[in-house]
Amino acid sequence: MKSFLSIIACAMLGYALLLMVPLYNALPQIDYYRSNSFDIIAHGNGRALLPGNTLEAAINALAVGADVLELDVHLTSDKVLVVRHDAVIDTTTNGYGEIAQMTLADIQAFDVGFHEVDYPNLVAPPGIRVPTLRSLFERLPSSRYLIELKPLTTEPADKLCAIIIEYELADQVIVGSFHDSVLSYFREICPNVPTSLAQSEAMWLVILTKFGLSHLYNSPGYSVQLPLAFWGINIVNPSLVRAVHQLNMRVEVWTVNDPATMQTLKAMGVDGIITDRPDRLLRLNGLSF
Repeated sequence: MKSFLSIIACAMLGYALLLMVPLYNALPQIDYYRSNSFDIIAHGNGRALLPGNTLEAAINALAVGADVLELDVHLTSDKVLVVRHDAVIDTTTNGYGEIAQMTLADIQAFDVGFHEVDYPNLVAPPGIRVPTLRSLFERLPSSRYLIELKPLTTEPADKLCAIIIEYELADQVIVGSFHDSVLSYFREICPNVPTSLAQSEAMWLVILTKFGLSHLYNSPGYSVQLPLAFWGINIVNPSLVRAVHQLNMRVEVWTVNDPATMQTLKAMGVDGIITDRPDRLLRLNGLSF
């Protein structure tokens, strides 16, 4: 019993000492976030307004008030980065097939519509195609982008780094991925392009915050994108927002289309909301952007 109590006492002492460690690893300011206090982030380029991850949707999202275009990329069999969420084209086009096994010409032979599961009742204008990332950079060179590397392989990361550098957009792009290995690789090959946190990196930040130890977190990314809740537990709250800000990071919440939730998050002090409806977020009464 005495041994158990000694272990508990040592653990409590160690925890108290950790709480007293000063913050030493706040991140420097980056140009991507320098001028904006809050960002309206168009999820899939505003995928409830026009078919997601398309050039047409991106142009529209900016027109209705989006600050950032959130999009996903995959690599075709002929090594072209295309803007696309799913690894297959089945869910939004009138064709079918796996992107990694198709050429750009194969993919662009089909019309793109709204996602058949998420927006089954919306009808798209004809003639919309799966775009290349290059086409967005050329048409919208002044925009800011949040780009997610979807594949688990590293070749798309090589291509993404090269095209960002080619178009001189390092200050206008944040790169993310759910895959730790992919994001770590991207940071190695493309150190001048900032990233957000991968899934497990974000998890550790959330856990440390729960124990009041976020000041110990040495962040490899400049922002964290989080769902409001995970496994039924709310993880975005004022204490998390304060902790992330203490590290000079941004917290952006996905995917929020409900106006009441948007208002709650904005009042909480989050730095951005990722939404299918950027027009709805801009119109909210009482919000000042």
